[in-house]
Amino acid sequence: MPSLVSCDPGETRIDEAFERPTLSILENQDRERIREANPIEQVVGKYVDLVQRGRVFKGLCPFHDDSNPSMDVDPERGTFRCWSCNENGDVFAFIQKRYNYDFLEAMEHLAQEAGIEFRRRPVDPEVAAQRDKDLEMLEWVTEWFIRQLESPSGKPARDNLKKRGFRPDMIRKFRIGFAPPGFDSLTNTLKKARDPEDAMKRACELGLLKEGREGTYYDAFRDRIIFPIIRPARGQARETGEVIAFGGRHLGSGVERAGLTPAKYINSPETRLYSKGKVLYGYQQGLDQIRRSRSLVISEGYTDVIMAHQYGFTNTVAVLGTALTEEGAQLISRKVDRVDLLFDGDVAGKKAASKSCELFLGTEVEVRVVILESGVDPCDLLSSEGGKEAYESFLAAGVSSLEFLIRDILQQHEFEPGVSSIRTISKVRTELSRRVLEPLSDMGQIPLEEAVRRISAETNWSEASIHQDFLADRDQRSPRRRGPERGLSANFPEGPVLIIEETPHETEVILGDYDSEPHLLGDPQWAKSTEASPETPVVGQIPEDEHIMMKMVLRDESYYRPLFRIHPPERWSSPLHRELALTVLAQRGVPDLEEASNSGLQSLIRDIQSIISMEDEMIPDPDERNLLVPQYMAEVLVSELERKRHQLVRKGEAREQIQSINNQIQTLTSSKFLFDNPSQVDEIINRFELESLGSPLTQKSEEQESTFHE
Repeated sequence: MPSLVSCDPGETRIDEAFERPTLSILENQDRERIREANPIEQVVGKYVDLVQRGRVFKGLCPFHDDSNPSMDVDPERGTFRCWSCNENGDVFAFIQKRYNYDFLEAMEHLAQEAGIEFRRRPVDPEVAAQRDKDLEMLEWVTEWFIRQLESPSGKPARDNLKKRGFRPDMIRKFRIGFAPPGFDSLTNTLKKARDPEDAMKRACELGLLKEGREGTYYDAFRDRIIFPIIRPARGQARETGEVIAFGGRHLGSGVERAGLTPAKYINSPETRLYSKGKVLYGYQQGLDQIRRSRSLVISEGYTDVIMAHQYGFTNTVAVLGTALTEEGAQLISRKVDRVDLLFDGDVAGKKAASKSCELFLGTEVEVRVVILESGVDPCDLLSSEGGKEAYESFLAAGVSSLEFLIRDILQQHEFEPGVSSIRTISKVRTELSRRVLEPLSDMGQIPLEEAVRRISAETNWSEASIHQDFLADRDQRSPRRRGPERGLSANFPEGPVLIIEETPHETEVILGDYDSEPHLLGDPQWAKSTEASPETPVVGQIPEDEHIMMKMVLRDESYYRPLFRIHPPERWSSPLHRELALTVLAQRGVPDLEEASNSGLQSLIRDIQSIISMEDEMIPDPDERNLLVPQYMAEVLVSELERKRHQLVRKGEAREQIQSINNQIQTLTSSKFLFDNPSQVDEIINRFELESLGSPLTQKSEEQESTFHE
């Protein structure tokens, strides 16, 4: 690849800056090759001292403070299980939990350990090429900013950083740079590119330049200390991460336009690579500590994060943008178990803390709030004498998010027990119900009761009256579904999905908002006019459930077996979808278009692939896309478990089994739950006997593969 610009001796060429392999979903047989090459007792044995006891190995569980060996490793099953903390899974799950990897990262790790080369499905070459060029541009510009900091013109920035106490190793770790004063420093450099117009256009799209009059460009970052925003990456970029955007703090050392007062901080706009709600500043630099401790300290600024890392608090990050978003809170809750929110003591800081607490309510993350004294800057505090100890004291004095949010609501309304007016009391009760109790009620009875007790202690109201007000307020509004819909329809043979909402007194079963007739997808391509009996589905109308199931199978074919165990294709009403599903069973995977037995199957596969492509465009984050099938599988299991529970309740027996089902449902609906692999689905199906009676073809396929867990 030609270099972007002419370089002085010793400069880094942009075409040398980044070489990254593109990862995509691995073929199922590759997963099995990796699994077979990594016997679980050998992998676990690298981290845990194992002693053989019969057919299993025993050792101290690395996932909790274990003093008495409570973890079993079963080579025959290829699984591990801790009988104390209940962590369990296969070899991929162990590496995921050990390093807080996602599934692809765990497979990559184990493949490298075994010397296995990945076979990857092809990716769109145009999309991949554009992504590579964007990242190469950002990497080259990062190095350019660093050189400007080291140049004579960067002395004011170097002096500023030194004055604030930043060590050279931290400046290198966070790749801090400098954008010189003036409107054309970077622009003039890019004019030397082999294709200057393309280089400047790309730089403009990435927020590095801005477009002026008559097709001209000028620098977006001027006279600013530059803080690259870096996200974790795979392959050769794993250690350094990928630069996807920049933040800049104005120095005031240059001359801007007359009467113009530049903003203290500016940030890159959102681009093809950068979505501020999905990135945390400092996450890449603190990744090892974050994974080990499964905790975060969320601060408010770039310099606060850097100084915290300098003093050993390397799990400190900052939110990018004005505030934490709901999407950001959900992403964080999948990665860590504890979050400390560190905010200024002014009105804006308390407001941001309150909003952040609300976002984490209903998740399983332990959140504590640390409000600094007004005027105290974390960066300056840490760099002062005795600052590290003072900082630790602030963190230790944090209060729970529940306590903070309740007190904040009371303070906002100037509530005083026994003094406030009836009108104030009414407002406070309603706000507490909606902002505190309602999110916690989704987690079950225990969190709800804890919140009621806390409110009672702060207000002197009786717990019974708080409960009553909450139920009355909730009943006035329409029932809410738990969590976002992910496409699970309600029309399997036994009727609509049952939405379970826990109340303080009993489990209330509420029908979902579905029509009494099945949801059908009409498609002119398959439509035929016909008279259908009540027992026979109308030809040409496709039940949505069958369409969604095939879409999920095409997304990740490794889940076809457990999915078809629960909903055997022989019972499907759409002939074409049934034929495709049976073909998947017979061939143990999705057939290639050329292997499809007829043009109808080929057309169906193309149509579903087209739908998947459109959905992927709406979900740019590959990690979120990878979650779709496991999340769908969890919802299918929840629906079947609820049906099983209903049958047991009607019989009035098996209380222990009902409790076991309730525990499993709670696990599946947990915000942190995620299947590591399809074998875990098989375990649940076997344990609760959820499998429908299959046809001879289904049974034959199962006997051939022989992979079900006992």
